[in-house]
Amino acid sequence: MAETFEQQILNVFGTTDIKKLRRISDDAAKYRKATTSIKSPAGRKNSFTNAQRAQILALQASGMDIVKIARTYNVSRQTIYNQINQAHHFSNDPDVQMRMNFMNRDQLCTAIDIDFKHEKIKICNYTNQIPLRAFGIIENPTWNDFERFLEDRCFPKSRDHAKTILKEMQLPFYDPLLIVEKTHGRMAGDHQWIMILKKEDQ
Repeated sequence: MAETFEQQILNVFGTTDIKKLRRISDDAAKYRKATTSIKSPAGRKNSFTNAQRAQILALQASGMDIVKIARTYNVSRQTIYNQINQAHHFSNDPDVQMRMNFMNRDQLCTAIDIDFKHEKIKICNYTNQIPLRAFGIIENPTWNDFERFLEDRCFPKSRDHAKTILKEMQLPFYDPLLIVEKTHGRMAGDHQWIMILKKEDQ
């Protein structure tokens, strides 16, 4: 025999008394309000990962406006601006003034912190897919590995009309770093590119 509506209320709430039901409803409303405040932008602003910050910058670079990005993450516009700011304060090492995020579309694959003064780099991989990593299976790349990585994301120096291409880029000579800064390391045949971040003053 099917339960009546009153029996269903009794089974769910343990009472059919209207005053008690209203109290339960009020308590539920207070709980929803409390949990909503926990999930508010102010509470989430420090929980973003490097990969999420890189994605925010990638979405911005693709032309998505801040309002839409904020809606994507369910946070305020100010929180997104804060994350963009934090993305440019990526290292406590004073000699590391540049980070390259090696991206696949809007997903971070490898973060490369660069110390030009001592010609050293430090990386962090964010994908298990070896072909998408900046240095493949190499976990501790050398400066020479880094230079080869940049060269691989550029047109070859021996390419026909290379001087004309450099002139169009307004570059005085062939330099992989300068070229990557202009082209973001985009190459035909894949969806990977290099996001360059320069450290901002604290």
